[in-house]
Amino acid sequence: MVKDNATLTLDIDPGKHLMRIFFLAVLLVTSFPFATPALAQQVRVALVIGNGAYEKVAELPNPTRDAADIGRALERLDFKVTQVKNATAQEMRKSVVEFGRSAEGADLAVVFYAGHGMEVSGENWLIPVGAELRSDTDIESEAISLRSVSLQVSKARKLGLVILDACRNNPFAAKMRRSLSTRAVARGLAPTEPSDNVLIAYAARDGTTASDGDGRNSPFTASLLRHIETPGLEISFLFRRVRDDVMAATRREQQPFVYGSLSKEEIYLRAPVASAQAPVASAPAPADAAEDEKFWLAIQTSTVAGLYEEFLTRYPRSSHAAEARQRVKNFKANEVAVLSSPAAPPKPDAKTVVRNLFAPEDNQKVAAIAAAQQLKLPSYAISPDQNDPLNANSRFVGVWSNKRGWTNGKGRYAMLIVTEVSATGLAKGHYLWGPPTKASWVKDEAGYRSFAEYIVNDKFSISGTPVTVRMDKNVLTLSSVNKENPTEKANIELRPVWKLVPAPEDASSKREKTSQPRAAKKESAAEPSPSGNVSGTSMEERYRACRKLVKGFARREACARTGVI
Repeated sequence: MVKDNATLTLDIDPGKHLMRIFFLAVLLVTSFPFATPALAQQVRVALVIGNGAYEKVAELPNPTRDAADIGRALERLDFKVTQVKNATAQEMRKSVVEFGRSAEGADLAVVFYAGHGMEVSGENWLIPVGAELRSDTDIESEAISLRSVSLQVSKARKLGLVILDACRNNPFAAKMRRSLSTRAVARGLAPTEPSDNVLIAYAARDGTTASDGDGRNSPFTASLLRHIETPGLEISFLFRRVRDDVMAATRREQQPFVYGSLSKEEIYLRAPVASAQAPVASAPAPADAAEDEKFWLAIQTSTVAGLYEEFLTRYPRSSHAAEARQRVKNFKANEVAVLSSPAAPPKPDAKTVVRNLFAPEDNQKVAAIAAAQQLKLPSYAISPDQNDPLNANSRFVGVWSNKRGWTNGKGRYAMLIVTEVSATGLAKGHYLWGPPTKASWVKDEAGYRSFAEYIVNDKFSISGTPVTVRMDKNVLTLSSVNKENPTEKANIELRPVWKLVPAPEDASSKREKTSQPRAAKKESAAEPSPSGNVSGTSMEERYRACRKLVKGFARREACARTGVI
């Protein structure tokens, strides 16, 4: 139930005044531990670059897919992700410099790069798609040094991490002209020595090359995707698992390697699952069967098929096995659909699109609706970065409601709060439902579920529920199916209480604006106001003439009397 903001009224009696201040101080002190997790929330930033469409050498099929999948995984880990695809040297330099600025105030800063990389005289370089590299002397002007990337991530307070899936067999090295006989162009990448708070992970150890793979992802990225979202997996053990996976997949021909050292403080990309309160002595310890539930909670918002395949391998008899198999099937089908789609949806015109701000009065309006519909309102914040460009899915961001419940008012109330949508289409927010009605399929109490789902073709499904969300113009239609009776369906149309991107004028508003001129035109046709004289020698003749031209008794009388309209 939503709690209204409390208002303190101070009594004139100073004794009561002091007692209330003392009580308020105690309340704040005792409440402080509950606010700690929010205050301790980390700031995380990531730059993800995938270069595959090389202009002077053969294309690499996997880097752009590797980068897209890693970017989505990092978004689910609460990183603010900047994605760069098939970048030129200028685009890469700009993105690295801008990322360094955001890394200054961050706890964790991660750069993932997939594409060609090479060593020249002990220096490692990342190769943009437009590089030609006819000579070794061209490397500094046409490529990006790993050292410059390492310096930018080192600005993070806790950890700077550079992940390079860039050790592929490099076609540039064979054709480059050497300016000096001592200036070597080596196979793979050179070893590196990062600063204290930086780790650099290679897909293959220095001096060796990595496989691009035959599937959607390279062996290195596929293993990274399998483990990166595992809760409670410390960063060092994450790369140990990746090493073992890749060596097994490549028959020990490729060995990932991590350079750098950290302090004894444990670092997690996904924190351990919070354990339940300790049971009383007589209560039995939780069974091992709960492990599949923990794993499922950790991956249930993921869109990486490999995580669900890993779940099925570990827990084939879990109650979630059927859903995991279905998700693997759906995700692979979506991949085929996305790859075969002709083009991405057009971006909104930056010149015409204006952002709304979520003001205090908007928050009050949402709270009032939630209270009236008995919705449990979660803690949420909508404060979009004004520097972030809007994208085609930004129109989902908002608070959506209906004055009536599901199935035209027969079911419970619902509200959808979409707090943000990333450039890759990851929507985050909360789905709220009210108390059940007689027509409700499930009789659970009012509550809400947080979600992080990808928008595909203007729709997404909320994990853990049978609810699908679809946008049509300025309406979000929620649809659901009764699990007990699949032929029974329900829907509700939600309209915006507040939207980040104002909706274009709908037909009703256009009709309202155009109705006035039409009415005026009709009125002028029915009540002409011609100017001039009316013929007729007598007042009676002039009145008959004025009657045809002028409406209203007073105007006709004046016209008949004077003969002037």
